[in-house]
Amino acid sequence: MDLGLARVQALLRRVGSPHTRFPVIHVAGTNGKGSTTACLDALLTHGAGLRAARYNSPHLVTARDSLRVGSGDPIDTHTWDAAVQRTRHADNVDPHDPAAPPICATPFELLTVQALLAVTMLPLASQPDVLIIEVGVGGRLDATNVFPPENVLASVICPISHDHETLLGAHLGAIAREKAGIIKEQGLCIVSDQCTHPPSTAARAAAQEIAHSLQDAVDRMHARAAVATIPWGAMEQHAAEGDTLQRLSVRVSFAQPLHATGSSVDPACAQTDTHISLASSATLGRLTGCTTALQTLWSIAHDRSPYTDAPLVSACQHVRDRIRTRLFLEGNHAHINAALAHQRWEGRAEWHWLVRNGVRVPLLLDGAHNGASARALRQYLGQCLAACRGNVHITWIMAMSRGKDASSMLDTLLAPYHGAVAAQQLAVVPFSTPVEGMPWVAPVPPSELAALALDGPWTLDGPVRAFPALADALDWAASKETQALHLVVVCGSLYLVSDYYRM
Repeated sequence: MDLGLARVQALLRRVGSPHTRFPVIHVAGTNGKGSTTACLDALLTHGAGLRAARYNSPHLVTARDSLRVGSGDPIDTHTWDAAVQRTRHADNVDPHDPAAPPICATPFELLTVQALLAVTMLPLASQPDVLIIEVGVGGRLDATNVFPPENVLASVICPISHDHETLLGAHLGAIAREKAGIIKEQGLCIVSDQCTHPPSTAARAAAQEIAHSLQDAVDRMHARAAVATIPWGAMEQHAAEGDTLQRLSVRVSFAQPLHATGSSVDPACAQTDTHISLASSATLGRLTGCTTALQTLWSIAHDRSPYTDAPLVSACQHVRDRIRTRLFLEGNHAHINAALAHQRWEGRAEWHWLVRNGVRVPLLLDGAHNGASARALRQYLGQCLAACRGNVHITWIMAMSRGKDASSMLDTLLAPYHGAVAAQQLAVVPFSTPVEGMPWVAPVPPSELAALALDGPWTLDGPVRAFPALADALDWAASKETQALHLVVVCGSLYLVSDYYRM
């Protein structure tokens, strides 16, 4: 992976600078980026009545899935294919200087330019009012970090943890500095609560290290910053009551931006809290995503940018006004919850049925692929098991990418569940390669992952099974006979989630 901005900026110029055409909400972080963007999309589209386009990576099934428009559906094939063709041609030939050499953009740079170009090729009436852009890796040198400061309504920093250390640095402070590279000069920045839950001494120290780097970036860029506070206590009470799979209702409080040079708050929109209701799968990730998205939109609605003569000043103000009047005037709680009901983020605490030969087994699909997301999955699963009030037989099916801390993830997920689990079995598989647009991605070979699992301190019932493909492992899992409630959990990689959806 070759991070840098020179190639993508050159390619954008060759295709007409589509990155300058729309207001943008730019989202970075290690965990929760996708959930936050999905909540932003639902709130903007179904709550504020705006047309939004959302760019996420990695894609779910095909590269076209990375760009969602309208109500969250992938962009149409005709427009996408035209954008792909034009982008690839421009990568090889400069339309303004045929003698110029090829740019040789990376696959992710090509994908990013294709997405930005595609939204400009939609009919005018279908073009978005606002773009929601998820960072690929890091932030400072990511291919998405190309937007003019005056176009960025908010830069959002989701929870940060260890991931991609070879590219971003070994320490959380260094990783946070790379993520904070998306903060714009005199821009608005929203920082999600960085303390993991439940908090510990180590977690608080990590949060302080992250906060120090983020504060340095905010000060250096003279930015306006607000923290999205996560109401963790509501989740604890929810779990204690055994209602993990039921609706969770919490009050979210909003923070005024600090270092607000050149900005002010409209007193007519001074509401400082709201109720949100999360139906089913009330996970830490979904709670984080919803509260971060709401704080982001509340701050945008109350913000007054110093860029008063920018080309998109009217378009940006239109977005702020719609968010303010549709979502945050007094009495709009029900409107917010109706919008959040449309939020869906595939492969995160997602329930399915595994059906084979008339047998139906509940299946939990989750793209947990690093230490923090594995801990979140374990906490959610632990709450689900407690709600079952009985022994459960778990069959794990896992794949992991090269470079991930597989041992730590196995230790997190397979550790004892305090009597709620009657037995655990593990199957390991590869995910399909090559991953479209990401040729560097490769799975840990199943034999290697199985050997690692067998060396661990956890207790498994029976040998670790290695299968050549996900379908084989699912067939094996469905054939298991058990007197206890049987649950299949598919996790370890977003690319494995993609394989599940392709079946």
